Amino acid sequence: MPTKKFVIIGDKLLSSETISAAIAEHLADDWKITALTFGPDDLGELDSELGRMEAGGADAVCAPDEVLEEVRDAQVVLTHMCPINTAVFDAAPQLELVGVLRGGTENVLVDVASARGIPVLNTVGRTSEAVSDYTVGMMLSETRNIARSHHAVMSGRWEKDFSNSGSIPEFKDLTIGIIGFGEIGRLVQQKLSGFHCTVLVYDPFVGPSQVPEHVRLVSDLDSLLATADVVTIHARHEIGAPPILTADKLALLKPTSYLINSARAGLIDMESLTEALADRRIAGAALDVFEIEPIPPQSPLLELPNVTLSSHIAFDTAGFYTKSPVLWWEGLNNAVSTMSTRSLVNDQAVDLEKLRMLNLFDDSSRQTIRL
Repeated sequence: MPTKKFVIIGDKLLSSETISAAIAEHLADDWKITALTFGPDDLGELDSELGRMEAGGADAVCAPDEVLEEVRDAQVVLTHMCPINTAVFDAAPQLELVGVLRGGTENVLVDVASARGIPVLNTVGRTSEAVSDYTVGMMLSETRNIARSHHAVMSGRWEKDFSNSGSIPEFKDLTIGIIGFGEIGRLVQQKLSGFHCTVLVYDPFVGPSQVPEHVRLVSDLDSLLATADVVTIHARHEIGAPPILTADKLALLKPTSYLINSARAGLIDMESLTEALADRRIAGAALDVFEIEPIPPQSPLLELPNVTLSSHIAFDTAGFYTKSPVLWWEGLNNAVSTMSTRSLVNDQAVDLEKLRMLNLFDDSSRQTIRL
């Protein structure tokens, strides 16, 4: 007879049924899964809800009443986009673990969890392959005018003249600068290796032994910005933090350089970037993330001839969704079996032994979900 409660909160993008099926296969018999759904059916509206939390934190969006009711006697909550905010924590006195089926944890009040000694486990690597693929595609699209040529042909024009005509590069001649050398940054570098370009990396948390021999680790951001022909950014952005690429930093870019952002809009001073593009102080930019999504029709970016813009879809692959509960469970397994903190967001504030004591697994061996 189940005596402990595991609440799963899915949504239109990642259903609670998909999550539950993956988790239930290896969950111990004394756990009961309660599956709930958060948010609207419209994907644009759901994305807007996430955008509000990315900008204002988990308290920017209300959790459904059903969630507040069901977490009252829950020990574990696993969410995709639903906020785990002040109201949820206050309603869940027995809560011992919060899981997030995303890399980012903007929809969870991690500080509150830490203050209460509750571990928060995110999903490391779930977007890495998809976003790194897309990032390289954005580089090609912007530098080689792929999207602009497609739009022209579809509009009945056989366009040959573009904003960078006369200086269109070949990748083997380029220096690519990667800001942030985590999961995604490393994969971007690996995928660029086939183009035989020069790669620079800036990451203050990475040492020389952590980058391949043919990749040059630079010690300051300014030198990367002043040297690179293409700059792609793959760093975390904390809510309320200033951008990494300020107006002063953007001014260091060469007039022939390109900027790629598939991470977070807040990493870049978007007003200064728009001005730099309009004034042709940089050659172009490819952007998949924006301060307001959907991008407003009056945005000056929409008037520029030297941008490639997409609707925040860098993560969107079939495998991205189905792999999420798999990767989360494996991260939990690693935390329990090896005391790994790789998936533990608040490892400085909690005791990993608490995860062991939950006895989530259906036997004493390490359990791994397989698709």
